[in-house]
Amino acid sequence: MLTDPGAIVRAQLAGLGNRRARGRRAARVLVVGDFGNGDTGDEALLARALGELPRGTEVSVLSRNPRLVEWTHGVPSRPMTALSFAGGLRWSDAVLVVGGGMFGAGLPPLVRLLPWVVDAAKAAGRDTVYLAIGAYPGMPPAVARRLRAAARELGRVTVRDRLSAETLGANVPNVGDLALRLRPEPPEHAARALACAGVDTSTPLLLLSLKAVPDPAKMAALADSCLLAARRWREHGGSVAALALSTHADHGLGLARRDAALAAELADRLGAPLPVLGPQLPPALAKAVVGRAAGVLGLRMHAMVFAVGSGVRCAGFAWEEKTRAFLVEADHATILDPKTPKSVTDWVDATIAAVSAA
Repeated sequence: MLTDPGAIVRAQLAGLGNRRARGRRAARVLVVGDFGNGDTGDEALLARALGELPRGTEVSVLSRNPRLVEWTHGVPSRPMTALSFAGGLRWSDAVLVVGGGMFGAGLPPLVRLLPWVVDAAKAAGRDTVYLAIGAYPGMPPAVARRLRAAARELGRVTVRDRLSAETLGANVPNVGDLALRLRPEPPEHAARALACAGVDTSTPLLLLSLKAVPDPAKMAALADSCLLAARRWREHGGSVAALALSTHADHGLGLARRDAALAAELADRLGAPLPVLGPQLPPALAKAVVGRAAGVLGLRMHAMVFAVGSGVRCAGFAWEEKTRAFLVEADHATILDPKTPKSVTDWVDATIAAVSAA
Protein backbone atom coordinates (compact mmCIF):
# COMPACT_ATOMS: atom_id res chain seq x y z
CA MET A 1 0.00 0.00 0.00
CA LEU A 2 1.33 3.45 -0.94
CA THR A 3 2.03 5.75 1.99
CA ASP A 4 3.96 8.55 0.23
CA PRO A 5 1.52 11.28 -0.93
CA GLY A 6 3.66 12.07 -3.96
CA ALA A 7 3.67 8.42 -5.01
CA ILE A 8 -0.11 8.26 -4.61
CA VAL A 9 -0.53 11.32 -6.84
CA ARG A 10 1.78 9.91 -9.50
CA ALA A 11 -0.03 6.57 -9.42
CA GLN A 12 -3.38 8.33 -9.77
CA LEU A 13 -2.20 10.19 -12.87
CA ALA A 14 -0.17 7.39 -14.46
CA GLY A 15 -1.57 6.43 -17.85
CA LEU A 16 -4.34 9.02 -17.68
CA GLY A 17 -6.06 9.09 -21.08
CA ASN A 18 -3.99 6.26 -22.58
CA ARG A 19 -6.94 3.89 -22.77
CA ARG A 20 -8.72 6.10 -25.30
CA ALA A 21 -5.57 7.35 -27.09
CA ARG A 22 -4.54 3.69 -27.64
CA GLY A 23 -0.95 4.62 -28.37
CA ARG A 24 -1.88 6.32 -31.65
CA ARG A 25 -0.90 9.74 -30.23
CA ALA A 26 -0.18 11.46 -26.93
CA ALA A 27 -2.99 11.33 -24.37
CA ARG A 28 -5.05 14.53 -24.17
CA VAL A 29 -6.08 15.75 -20.71
CA LEU A 30 -8.59 18.53 -20.02
CA VAL A 31 -7.70 20.12 -16.67
CA VAL A 32 -10.53 21.73 -14.69
CA GLY A 33 -10.29 24.01 -11.65
CA ASP A 34 -10.50 27.63 -10.53
CA PHE A 35 -7.57 28.82 -12.65
CA GLY A 36 -6.77 32.18 -14.24
CA ASN A 37 -8.64 33.90 -11.44
CA GLY A 38 -5.74 35.89 -10.02
CA ASP A 39 -5.27 33.58 -7.01
CA THR A 40 -1.69 32.37 -6.50
CA GLY A 41 -2.83 29.46 -4.35
CA ASP A 42 -5.01 28.02 -7.11
CA GLU A 43 -2.20 28.50 -9.64
CA ALA A 44 0.12 26.59 -7.29
CA LEU A 45 -2.28 23.62 -7.40
CA LEU A 46 -2.26 23.72 -11.18
CA ALA A 47 1.54 24.01 -11.34
CA ARG A 48 1.99 20.92 -9.17
CA ALA A 49 -0.64 18.91 -11.09
CA LEU A 50 0.97 19.75 -14.45
CA GLY A 51 4.35 18.73 -13.06
CA GLU A 52 3.03 15.32 -12.01
CA LEU A 53 1.36 14.41 -15.32
CA PRO A 54 3.27 11.85 -17.39
CA ARG A 55 5.78 13.38 -19.79
CA GLY A 56 4.37 13.95 -23.26
CA THR A 57 0.76 14.41 -22.13
CA GLU A 58 -1.14 17.02 -24.15
CA VAL A 59 -2.93 19.45 -21.87
CA SER A 60 -5.68 22.03 -22.19
CA VAL A 61 -6.65 24.00 -19.08
CA LEU A 62 -10.18 25.32 -18.64
CA SER A 63 -9.74 28.76 -17.08
CA ARG A 64 -11.19 32.20 -16.45
CA ASN A 65 -8.22 33.89 -18.16
CA PRO A 66 -6.59 31.65 -20.78
CA ARG A 67 -3.83 34.14 -21.67
CA LEU A 68 -2.80 34.46 -18.02
CA VAL A 69 -2.71 30.68 -17.57
CA GLU A 70 -0.69 30.23 -20.76
CA TRP A 71 1.80 32.90 -19.60
CA THR A 72 2.09 31.47 -16.08
CA HIS A 73 2.30 27.77 -16.89
CA GLY A 74 3.31 27.55 -20.54
CA VAL A 75 0.44 25.26 -21.54
CA PRO A 76 -2.61 25.78 -23.78
CA SER A 77 -5.76 27.06 -22.10
CA ARG A 78 -9.37 27.61 -23.13
CA PRO A 79 -12.07 29.93 -21.73
CA MET A 80 -14.45 28.77 -19.02
CA THR A 81 -17.62 28.85 -21.11
CA ALA A 82 -20.16 26.12 -21.82
CA LEU A 83 -19.21 25.99 -25.51
CA SER A 84 -15.49 25.83 -24.77
CA PHE A 85 -16.00 23.20 -22.06
CA ALA A 86 -18.00 21.03 -24.48
CA GLY A 87 -15.26 21.39 -27.09
CA GLY A 88 -12.65 20.45 -24.54
CA LEU A 89 -14.56 17.33 -23.55
CA ARG A 90 -14.79 16.22 -27.20
CA TRP A 91 -11.05 16.83 -27.66
CA SER A 92 -9.96 15.06 -24.49
CA ASP A 93 -9.10 11.51 -23.55
CA ALA A 94 -9.34 12.31 -19.84
CA VAL A 95 -10.73 14.95 -17.48
CA LEU A 96 -8.65 15.99 -14.46
CA VAL A 97 -10.39 18.02 -11.73
CA VAL A 98 -7.70 19.65 -9.61
CA GLY A 99 -7.68 20.56 -5.95
CA GLY A 100 -8.94 23.58 -4.11
CA GLY A 101 -11.83 23.92 -1.70
CA MET A 102 -14.40 23.99 -4.48
CA PHE A 103 -16.84 21.47 -2.97
CA GLY A 104 -18.47 22.97 0.09
CA ALA A 105 -21.29 25.27 1.13
CA GLY A 106 -22.43 27.90 -1.36
CA LEU A 107 -21.31 26.21 -4.58
CA PRO A 108 -21.49 28.36 -7.72
CA PRO A 109 -23.70 26.90 -10.49
CA LEU A 110 -20.85 25.55 -12.64
CA VAL A 111 -19.20 23.73 -9.73
CA ARG A 112 -22.57 22.37 -8.62
CA LEU A 113 -22.98 20.74 -12.04
CA LEU A 114 -19.38 19.57 -12.39
CA PRO A 115 -19.78 16.04 -10.93
CA TRP A 116 -22.57 15.32 -13.44
CA VAL A 117 -20.45 16.60 -16.34
CA VAL A 118 -17.51 14.50 -15.17
CA ASP A 119 -19.70 11.40 -14.89
CA ALA A 120 -21.04 12.03 -18.40
CA ALA A 121 -17.47 12.26 -19.69
CA LYS A 122 -16.68 8.95 -17.99
CA ALA A 123 -19.73 7.34 -19.58
CA ALA A 124 -18.46 8.59 -22.96
CA GLY A 125 -15.19 6.72 -22.50
CA ARG A 126 -12.95 9.34 -20.91
CA ASP A 127 -10.81 8.68 -17.85
CA THR A 128 -11.88 10.99 -15.04
CA VAL A 129 -9.94 11.86 -11.90
CA TYR A 130 -10.45 14.20 -8.94
CA LEU A 131 -7.00 15.18 -7.63
CA ALA A 132 -6.47 16.44 -4.06
CA ILE A 133 -9.88 18.07 -3.83
CA GLY A 134 -11.43 19.72 -0.79
CA ALA A 135 -14.91 18.39 -0.01
CA TYR A 136 -16.59 19.78 3.08
CA PRO A 137 -19.80 19.41 5.08
CA GLY A 138 -22.47 21.79 3.81
CA MET A 139 -22.19 20.96 0.12
CA PRO A 140 -25.52 20.10 -1.53
CA PRO A 141 -26.54 16.49 -0.75
CA ALA A 142 -26.84 15.53 -4.42
CA VAL A 143 -23.28 16.75 -5.08
CA ALA A 144 -22.03 14.84 -2.04
CA ARG A 145 -23.67 11.63 -3.26
CA ARG A 146 -22.00 11.95 -6.68
CA LEU A 147 -18.57 12.55 -5.17
CA ARG A 148 -18.96 9.69 -2.68
CA ALA A 149 -19.89 7.36 -5.52
CA ALA A 150 -16.77 8.43 -7.43
CA ALA A 151 -14.65 7.97 -4.28
CA ARG A 152 -15.70 4.33 -4.05
CA GLU A 153 -13.90 3.62 -7.34
CA LEU A 154 -10.28 2.79 -6.54
CA GLY A 155 -7.84 5.51 -7.63
CA ARG A 156 -10.42 7.93 -8.98
CA VAL A 157 -10.48 10.45 -6.10
CA THR A 158 -7.89 11.83 -3.70
CA VAL A 159 -8.46 14.62 -1.17
CA ARG A 160 -6.32 17.28 0.48
CA ASP A 161 -7.24 16.99 4.16
CA ARG A 162 -8.67 14.64 6.76
CA LEU A 163 -12.02 16.46 6.92
CA SER A 164 -12.55 15.91 3.19
CA ALA A 165 -11.69 12.23 3.59
CA GLU A 166 -14.24 11.92 6.40
CA THR A 167 -16.83 13.77 4.31
CA LEU A 168 -16.45 11.44 1.32
CA GLY A 169 -15.71 8.22 3.22
CA ALA A 170 -14.76 5.06 1.30
CA ASN A 171 -11.15 5.27 2.62
CA VAL A 172 -10.32 7.91 0.03
CA PRO A 173 -6.58 8.76 0.13
CA ASN A 174 -5.54 12.04 1.75
CA VAL A 175 -2.53 13.35 -0.22
CA GLY A 176 -2.46 16.82 1.35
CA ASP A 177 -2.68 20.13 -0.45
CA LEU A 178 -0.80 19.92 -3.76
CA ALA A 179 1.11 23.15 -3.05
CA LEU A 180 2.84 21.55 -0.05
CA ARG A 181 5.21 19.74 -2.41
CA LEU A 182 5.42 22.33 -5.16
CA ARG A 183 9.08 22.86 -6.02
CA PRO A 184 10.01 26.49 -5.19
CA GLU A 185 12.18 28.70 -7.35
CA PRO A 186 15.86 29.05 -6.30
CA PRO A 187 16.55 31.12 -3.15
CA GLU A 188 18.35 33.81 -5.17
CA HIS A 189 15.12 34.48 -7.10
CA ALA A 190 13.29 35.02 -3.81
CA ALA A 191 16.08 37.29 -2.56
CA ARG A 192 15.77 39.38 -5.71
CA ALA A 193 11.98 39.68 -5.33
CA LEU A 194 12.33 40.74 -1.69
CA ALA A 195 14.98 43.32 -2.55
CA CYS A 196 12.86 44.75 -5.39
CA ALA A 197 9.95 45.14 -2.95
CA GLY A 198 12.18 47.00 -0.50
CA VAL A 199 12.18 44.31 2.21
CA ASP A 200 14.99 44.41 4.78
CA THR A 201 16.31 40.84 4.81
CA SER A 202 19.08 41.50 7.36
CA THR A 203 16.63 40.87 10.23
CA PRO A 204 14.03 38.11 10.81
CA LEU A 205 11.11 38.61 8.44
CA LEU A 206 7.42 38.27 9.28
CA LEU A 207 5.16 37.87 6.25
CA LEU A 208 1.51 38.84 6.68
CA SER A 209 -1.03 37.39 4.26
CA LEU A 210 -4.26 39.37 4.46
CA LYS A 211 -7.70 38.51 3.13
CA ALA A 212 -11.06 40.24 3.44
CA VAL A 213 -13.85 38.34 5.19
CA PRO A 214 -17.57 39.13 4.83
CA ASP A 215 -18.29 39.85 8.52
CA PRO A 216 -17.10 43.43 9.31
CA ALA A 217 -16.70 42.75 13.03
CA LYS A 218 -14.66 39.62 12.39
CA MET A 219 -12.58 41.46 9.79
CA ALA A 220 -11.82 44.21 12.28
CA ALA A 221 -10.70 41.67 14.90
CA LEU A 222 -8.48 39.87 12.40
CA ALA A 223 -6.91 43.13 11.19
CA ASP A 224 -6.28 44.15 14.80
CA SER A 225 -4.51 40.83 15.41
CA CYS A 226 -2.29 41.32 12.36
CA LEU A 227 -1.45 44.86 13.49
CA LEU A 228 -0.58 43.60 16.98
CA ALA A 229 1.68 40.92 15.50
CA ALA A 230 3.42 43.44 13.25
CA ARG A 231 4.07 45.82 16.14
CA ARG A 232 5.33 43.06 18.42
CA TRP A 233 7.60 41.68 15.71
CA ARG A 234 9.10 45.11 15.07
CA GLU A 235 9.68 45.54 18.82
CA HIS A 236 11.90 42.46 18.59
CA GLY A 237 13.89 44.17 15.82
CA GLY A 238 12.42 42.20 12.95
CA SER A 239 11.08 43.37 9.60
CA VAL A 240 7.50 42.97 8.36
CA ALA A 241 6.10 42.68 4.84
CA ALA A 242 2.81 41.66 3.25
CA LEU A 243 2.25 38.86 0.75
CA ALA A 244 -0.65 39.52 -1.62
CA LEU A 245 -1.83 36.20 -3.01
CA SER A 246 -4.88 37.43 -4.91
CA THR A 247 -5.69 40.26 -7.29
CA HIS A 248 -9.21 40.61 -5.88
CA ALA A 249 -11.25 40.17 -2.73
CA ASP A 250 -13.27 36.99 -2.31
CA HIS A 251 -16.99 36.91 -1.47
CA GLY A 252 -17.74 39.70 -3.96
CA LEU A 253 -16.29 42.35 -1.67
CA GLY A 254 -14.75 44.45 -4.45
CA LEU A 255 -11.31 45.79 -5.30
CA ALA A 256 -11.23 48.12 -2.29
CA ARG A 257 -10.88 45.02 -0.08
CA ARG A 258 -8.22 43.22 -2.12
CA ASP A 259 -5.09 41.96 -0.35
CA ALA A 260 -2.84 44.86 -1.37
CA ALA A 261 -5.46 47.43 -0.26
CA LEU A 262 -5.73 45.75 3.15
CA ALA A 263 -1.94 45.89 3.44
CA ALA A 264 -2.00 49.63 2.71
CA GLU A 265 -4.60 50.14 5.46
CA LEU A 266 -2.45 48.15 7.89
CA ALA A 267 0.63 50.23 7.00
CA ASP A 268 -1.29 53.42 7.81
CA ARG A 269 -2.22 52.05 11.23
CA LEU A 270 1.29 50.73 11.81
CA GLY A 271 2.78 54.12 10.97
CA ALA A 272 5.56 52.51 8.98
CA PRO A 273 6.11 51.26 5.43
CA LEU A 274 4.81 47.77 4.75
CA PRO A 275 6.36 46.36 1.57
CA VAL A 276 3.99 44.24 -0.51
CA LEU A 277 5.01 41.26 -2.62
CA GLY A 278 2.49 40.32 -5.27
CA PRO A 279 -0.11 39.83 -6.44
CA GLN A 280 0.50 37.74 -9.57
CA LEU A 281 3.74 36.22 -8.32
CA PRO A 282 4.41 32.93 -10.12
CA PRO A 283 3.47 30.25 -7.58
CA ALA A 284 6.94 28.72 -7.33
CA LEU A 285 8.39 32.20 -6.66
CA ALA A 286 5.73 32.93 -4.02
CA LYS A 287 6.67 29.72 -2.24
CA ALA A 288 10.36 30.60 -2.44
CA VAL A 289 9.63 34.03 -0.91
CA VAL A 290 7.76 32.39 1.97
CA GLY A 291 10.73 30.10 2.45
CA ARG A 292 12.90 33.15 3.24
CA ALA A 293 10.62 34.28 6.10
CA ALA A 294 11.09 33.53 9.79
CA GLY A 295 7.34 33.43 10.35
CA VAL A 296 4.08 33.72 8.43
CA LEU A 297 0.80 34.99 9.83
CA GLY A 298 -2.03 34.53 7.41
CA LEU A 299 -5.66 34.67 6.52
CA ARG A 300 -5.08 33.17 3.07
CA MET A 301 -4.67 29.45 3.42
CA HIS A 302 -1.97 29.03 0.80
CA ALA A 303 0.39 31.40 2.60
CA MET A 304 0.30 28.84 5.40
CA VAL A 305 0.53 25.92 2.98
CA PHE A 306 3.67 27.46 1.46
CA ALA A 307 5.09 27.99 4.98
CA VAL A 308 4.44 24.44 6.15
CA GLY A 309 5.83 23.07 2.90
CA SER A 310 8.98 25.16 3.45
CA GLY A 311 9.43 24.36 7.15
CA VAL A 312 8.60 27.94 8.21
CA ARG A 313 6.66 28.54 11.42
CA CYS A 314 3.18 29.90 10.69
CA ALA A 315 -0.03 30.86 12.41
CA GLY A 316 -3.54 31.44 11.15
CA PHE A 317 -7.10 32.04 12.17
CA ALA A 318 -9.59 29.20 11.79
CA TRP A 319 -12.29 31.45 10.36
CA GLU A 320 -13.18 29.16 7.45
CA GLU A 321 -13.55 25.41 7.25
CA LYS A 322 -10.76 24.67 4.79
CA THR A 323 -8.23 26.72 6.77
CA ARG A 324 -9.17 25.03 10.03
CA ALA A 325 -8.90 21.61 8.39
CA PHE A 326 -5.40 22.42 7.16
CA LEU A 327 -4.07 23.96 10.38
CA VAL A 328 -5.28 21.06 12.52
CA GLU A 329 -3.12 18.63 10.51
CA ALA A 330 -0.10 20.81 9.73
CA ASP A 331 3.30 20.76 11.40
CA HIS A 332 4.82 24.07 12.59
CA ALA A 333 1.34 25.67 12.43
CA THR A 334 -0.62 27.39 15.18
CA ILE A 335 -4.29 28.37 15.35
CA LEU A 336 -4.70 31.82 16.91
CA ASP A 337 -7.79 33.36 18.49
CA PRO A 338 -8.35 36.97 17.38
CA LYS A 339 -10.35 37.52 20.57
CA THR A 340 -7.27 36.67 22.64
CA PRO A 341 -4.47 39.16 21.91
CA LYS A 342 -2.08 37.23 24.15
CA SER A 343 -2.23 34.26 21.79
CA VAL A 344 -0.86 36.54 19.06
CA THR A 345 1.95 38.06 21.10
CA ASP A 346 2.89 34.67 22.57
CA TRP A 347 3.23 33.23 19.05
CA VAL A 348 5.41 36.15 17.95
CA ASP A 349 7.62 35.82 21.03
CA ALA A 350 7.98 32.06 20.58
CA THR A 351 8.77 32.39 16.88
CA ILE A 352 11.43 35.03 17.44
CA ALA A 353 12.92 32.93 20.24
CA ALA A 354 13.07 29.87 17.98
CA VAL A 355 14.79 31.88 15.24
CA SER A 356 17.31 33.29 17.72
CA ALA A 357 18.07 29.82 19.07
CA ALA A 358 18.57 28.27 15.63
